[in-house]
Amino acid sequence: MKKTMLAAVLVSLVSPVFSADFSSLAAMKAADLAVGAGAAAVPVPAAPAKETAQVPQDLVSKFNQVKNDLWRLESDTTWLRSDLDRLESTARRIAQTGSSDPFFQNDLQNMAWKLNGYNSGAQRLGMDVKNLLNLAQKDQGLNGIARNIDMDARTLLNRAQFDIENSTQRLEWAVRGAKPELIGYNAQWQAMDISRYGRDFTWKVRDISYDAQSLVVKTQP
Repeated sequence: MKKTMLAAVLVSLVSPVFSADFSSLAAMKAADLAVGAGAAAVPVPAAPAKETAQVPQDLVSKFNQVKNDLWRLESDTTWLRSDLDRLESTARRIAQTGSSDPFFQNDLQNMAWKLNGYNSGAQRLGMDVKNLLNLAQKDQGLNGIARNIDMDARTLLNRAQFDIENSTQRLEWAVRGAKPELIGYNAQWQAMDISRYGRDFTWKVRDISYDAQSLVVKTQP
């Protein structure tokens, strides 16, 4: 009887302990599952969108200004070869007929001033294009303007090299073939200046054309 009572007491003492342990273990597992579920539910922040760099409007304006100035210079030289050829024809007529032309030296002087002005304009444009090279950004819009600059520069270079420069050289030869007392004593010096300005113009425009090609490459997206 005593043994039976002692066993009952031991069972009553052990049962609450095991019950408490199992309750604690279950609570811990539930807490772990809750934490895991909460961690899985946390959203992952999306990668920031890549911002597209905006080209400053003043840079676009500078590109357009150079384009317009180059187009204007190219247009101004359209009839320059014809003017030079007329002076050459006059010089040859003076040499062949032996009759002077009182306006010829003045016409030569005006042509020298005109070509010198074109040289100054080409020099300024060359500096402007070089400045654009330092400011250029990769952009589709700027690249389109740069291509227009390149096209006008190529057209102007062909005209300078094959039309204007050749015409100035032929004019100098025609003036040298006439007697100074008929053609004018200053005519030969003026014709030499015109020929030199023609060569200088070609070199300046060639530099512009090279830089314009680099500008197209540098703005290519």
